[in-house]
Amino acid sequence: MADRFRDGLDRGEGDIFRHFDLARFADRVGLRPLERLVLASSIVTAPTRKELSLQATSMIRVEFENAVLALCQHPSFDHADLSPAQVAQLLSNLLELSTHEAPILDGPQRQALIAAAQAKYGTEVVAPILQQIIPRLRLSRPAFTSAVITDRHMQPVCHQERPLFKLSIN
Repeated sequence: MADRFRDGLDRGEGDIFRHFDLARFADRVGLRPLERLVLASSIVTAPTRKELSLQATSMIRVEFENAVLALCQHPSFDHADLSPAQVAQLLSNLLELSTHEAPILDGPQRQALIAAAQAKYGTEVVAPILQQIIPRLRLSRPAFTSAVITDRHMQPVCHQERPLFKLSIN
């Protein structure tokens, strides 16, 4: 649904679409942090207007902590959770580079997002998602153009009763 909303904004004509205020829309509609994160993650990963992408990036940074906490709740929304396919899309959107070739999340945020997803959905759901995402994952580093993260960078971390994984980019 977030992708359709993003596409509608991007294709819309007129001043209302050219000067769309994402934060104001989210406030007026009453979107909660996780809903805002899902919507904004869809916008930053698609070729869209730069000002809209910057608004989405800002929303992700503002809402990230509360959204990750909401992701851990049972259920995340009033009466439902994200499906495994929706979790895969969210992780892909937030872990990969945006269309502007800048990382959306920093290292600790990436680790927090993965930990929250694994705590909620379990390693059996999240591990295959990460196996698909990680080969496409590039991280900007000041001294290097980019680095590709592979499975050897996944290290187990104990958390509660389930093993978690963290990205090691050292």
